Amino acid sequence: MSPELRRVPLNVLDLAHRAHGGSNADAVRGSIHLAQQAERLGYGRFWVAEHHGMPAIASSAPAVLIAAIASETERIRVGSGGVMLPNHPPLVVAEQFGTLRALYGDRIDLGIGRAPGTDPVTAAALRRGDPVHGADNFPNELVDLIGFFHGMGEENPMRAITAIPGLGDAPQMWLLGSSGFSAQLAAALGLPFAFAHHFAGENTEAALELYRSRFEPSRWLDEPHTMIAVNVVSDPDPEEVRRQTLPGLLSFIRMRQGQKPQPVSIEEALAHEYTPLEEEFIRARAARQAMGTPDEVRSRLASLLHSTDADELMISSAAATLEARVRSLEIVAELFELAAV
Repeated sequence: MSPELRRVPLNVLDLAHRAHGGSNADAVRGSIHLAQQAERLGYGRFWVAEHHGMPAIASSAPAVLIAAIASETERIRVGSGGVMLPNHPPLVVAEQFGTLRALYGDRIDLGIGRAPGTDPVTAAALRRGDPVHGADNFPNELVDLIGFFHGMGEENPMRAITAIPGLGDAPQMWLLGSSGFSAQLAAALGLPFAFAHHFAGENTEAALELYRSRFEPSRWLDEPHTMIAVNVVSDPDPEEVRRQTLPGLLSFIRMRQGQKPQPVSIEEALAHEYTPLEEEFIRARAARQAMGTPDEVRSRLASLLHSTDADELMISSAAATLEARVRSLEIVAELFELAAV
């Protein structure tokens, strides 16, 4: 028997999915439409993720997409889930998000991640092959980024630089992660922590416990604050759930095999002859996500919130069509009794 569904703030993570046969223009317009629907349904945040060189994902420029989404919505918070800091000089990120903050006020979130979100060659191109910077230097670059928004320490050689916009235009900042490293860093800096359960579901509880146990109060938070992202595909018809889920799962399998797959059609995913290993991967991948009928989704989300004690929930839907992603958001909103506006 699953626990009762605990009501928490609900948010959305989007990757500007490019559907089979669709264009990049369709993908980014779809992201804007999804954000408008999320706002209508009463969701609190809409974040876009940074990925590069992936044919099925068009969210390579989060700051640009955030500006477009914020201009087409009114109340929902808009942000990055996240900006991959190893790909960008901290000063550039501060200026971009300082500008967003100046344009849209206190609606902007800046979620920061440590992974490059791409392959090593593309990552080198993004930073022009700079060997000094990258994931290994992430803690120092994160401190610099915070300094550009809030003021540098006297010992920081960057203190002579002023980010304009940036200084005094700080968005709400989150640290993203899928490991204990990010959990400990978020705790040490007193930042809110968002865990990528949607692709690293085995480590969720352990990482959140590590974050909570090592949390140090800061100017931002007196006590730890957590969010988990979970993949949701839902429909009253189980066969429709399967149709909408399989293309994303097949694409994920191919990425795990080192490919950069083109968008997979529903027909291709249904016709694919899955090996026993692929079938086992699909079962394991779906085990702690929320893909199913509304009752199944309710049960899985209730269990997940019970085991993680997360303060907020972020819905990421890898459904094959935009209509199905909107439907999944509608179903979750109904389950949590969100107030549509």
